[in-house]
Amino acid sequence: MFSGGYDTLLSACMLVEEGYKTFLITYDNGMERGLESVQENIRRLQKIYDNRVEFLGIEPIVGTWRTFLIPYLLNKKDFSKYNLLPMEYFCLTCRTSMYIHSIVECLNSDIPSLAEGARKSQNYPEQTEPIMRKFNGFCKEFGIELLLPVFNVESKGKIKEELLLRGIIPKTREPHCTLAMPLYDYKPKEDHINDMERLLDELIFPEAEMLIRKLLKIKKQRRKGEMI
Repeated sequence: MFSGGYDTLLSACMLVEEGYKTFLITYDNGMERGLESVQENIRRLQKIYDNRVEFLGIEPIVGTWRTFLIPYLLNKKDFSKYNLLPMEYFCLTCRTSMYIHSIVECLNSDIPSLAEGARKSQNYPEQTEPIMRKFNGFCKEFGIELLLPVFNVESKGKIKEELLLRGIIPKTREPHCTLAMPLYDYKPKEDHINDMERLLDELIFPEAEMLIRKLLKIKKQRRKGEMI
């Protein structure tokens, strides 16, 4: 799951160096700006690692994300029992949408592992340890291993150091979501994280599982049509 930022750049490097054939995919949730910067960051990786890094392209997830947003925005379900800020819900469901499409890609192409650039020191609520454990468990349900190469890296400065060691100048642009939560003086609250866990188990993952089955069926039908 490649945004092209520092964390995913280093994650890709580490995966290749550990012997993985690494496929990179970028997601567009419909609110992204600066997606053109991804191509430049792909070229930087391929210059060093050649064909061990393959870019699968930019895939829209707006339709998937919308299935979570519309019920929330129209108050179709009882969300009041979950103590979350609106932006916490938006970021959690956007990330879930990326996982949905990544799991489908893995299953469709017989790829055994899924990786992303989550780093707990960023203090994004959807990248905290309890939430990442939930995503790990969700991947396991489909027989997929979740890899988090930079999860325990302590700072952005350390990320930059590691990129420099690999010959990558740590100056990069990455897509930016218009709805991304501002992190100024923000620290995720424990009760919000607990409610995020409940929300995943009670509402989001059951819906996500159905969407994965549906998207897999669509991909298989499309592939069958291409073979005819």
